Amino acid sequence: MSFKNISRKICIYLLGIILLSGCSSMQKIEKEPLKLKHQRIQLAQNSQIDYLSYISGNDDQEDIQYNSIDSSQLGTYQVVYKKADSNEKQTLTIDIVKMYENGIYSPKSIQATTIKNPEDVTSLVNKTHQIPKGWIPDDLVNVIDSHQQLRKEAAQAYKEFYLSAQDKGIKCYAISGYRTNETQSLYWKRQVQIYGEEYASQYSAYPGRSEHQLGLAIDVSNQLTGDRLSEKVAQAPIGKFIVSDGYKYGFILRYPQDKVSITNYGYEPWHMRYVGKELAKKLHDTGLTLEEYMEKEQSQ
Repeated sequence: MSFKNISRKICIYLLGIILLSGCSSMQKIEKEPLKLKHQRIQLAQNSQIDYLSYISGNDDQEDIQYNSIDSSQLGTYQVVYKKADSNEKQTLTIDIVKMYENGIYSPKSIQATTIKNPEDVTSLVNKTHQIPKGWIPDDLVNVIDSHQQLRKEAAQAYKEFYLSAQDKGIKCYAISGYRTNETQSLYWKRQVQIYGEEYASQYSAYPGRSEHQLGLAIDVSNQLTGDRLSEKVAQAPIGKFIVSDGYKYGFILRYPQDKVSITNYGYEPWHMRYVGKELAKKLHDTGLTLEEYMEKEQSQ
């Protein structure tokens, strides 16, 4: 066999390897699954909606189909995304809300998701998550030095927190603990009547969507009279103790000053929420709110 023929065969052989290798690489390239950046979002009434901006992890967006919604109408809607060449679907819930200039939105038009685990101390209740209708904690007890009530586990944790503060010479008064749905309704209506719906949306929970109804939240202050629940609590020893040591007893500062855009409630340095020591430490160490933590867990 001539050298020329040998060279030709070697070239053909090498070319075959290259082509096979290329085909193999092409076969390994797969499109990323259809993913959403969030499961639920809130948009102001009459917003222009860029539907594709809520998709992540997919380079080719031209083959994605979705339905549109009318943003001029307040309410809760679902946008279903689907790939044209598959049955893969993802659903984004969009709440069209009355949004105020400060970024706080009214909960009135929202169709809240009813949680399935109100007895779980880590359950999320907020403007978009509500307690099952008629649910009432069955283990409420009075907290130490007060007629306010919490669930038994939370009350015991508060007792430890309270006694530790007392040992340090810190005054701590329980102002508001568990509330019935009727009481929360009165709170909401009174805030709206006196201060308006914008203020109520910022500092009061809509009935059925209050952590106080879980029996796991308690408002505390450094005084029993006067302006008991204000941002002044943050500068009082008890306010600082909540931030520095609350997690050791299973409590978190639920509505921090730098997370208003996440919680959609105003800064409340007096509002403690019991979530258990394990989760409280995680949130303290990471700086995450309960909303951020839950969303992160769901995306994994």
